[in-house]
Amino acid sequence: MKLGFSTIMYEGTGLRYSEIVGKAAALGYEGIELNFRELPSELKTGEIKESLKRFGVKIAAIGTRHMYVTHGLYLASPHKLVREKAFTYMLECMKLARDFGCSTVQAGWAFQGSKLEAPYDVVWRQAVESLRHVGRLARKHGVNLVIEFACRENARLINTMGDALRLLDEVRCENVLVMADVFHIYSEKEPLRETVLKAGDKLAYVHIADSERLTPGTGKINFREFINALKGLGYKGYLVMEFDPGPRPDEALKQAIDHIRKLI
Repeated sequence: MKLGFSTIMYEGTGLRYSEIVGKAAALGYEGIELNFRELPSELKTGEIKESLKRFGVKIAAIGTRHMYVTHGLYLASPHKLVREKAFTYMLECMKLARDFGCSTVQAGWAFQGSKLEAPYDVVWRQAVESLRHVGRLARKHGVNLVIEFACRENARLINTMGDALRLLDEVRCENVLVMADVFHIYSEKEPLRETVLKAGDKLAYVHIADSERLTPGTGKINFREFINALKGLGYKGYLVMEFDPGPRPDEALKQAIDHIRKLI
């Protein structure tokens, strides 16, 4: 398993993406999940690429947090114009992934939003149709789209691994896979081991945070059980830190990697 962190850990610090890459290398991380407030077509990639090469860090995934949080776009929207803009955004993210030599585009709220703007069955049907369309685009660009289920405090469409796998069964696209965020599994009081093993070969990406979004090792989550389940599944992908780092993200990320690395 490889260790990485999301660039949202440094949002508000004023650091450039290239400087965050340098932080990753200094702290011992192999990759970063690249999230950005700009539209993907407006992201200046030259400086980022240079820093990735200089520090030997990879892009673990193209993150789409700001597709919804900043731009108000998501794939399951009942509004046609929103969906069309979301398709364009996702297509540009796939182009970025290919440009960075990355195989994963990660979609949480970018796929399901944080609330239902139409009856559940309408939003579900729209999610299936949109993911089929985006899955075909992903296949053409040689990347995977991983969807994230989230606890009911954060989202209303899919909240468990079971929900996510049911959705994938209806989408029927080999390029649309699922990710597991241990924080959301714990928040929904789902069993860690069984949830991981249930995913099987559909599990393609992992987010790490402790209870209450704390630094791993400072809350109530049994990370040994979670990581042992990943080992049992034969998971070899990224474990990406996405927690609340507080005012000192360098220290928090160092504490997190020290804790998780011992368990790996």
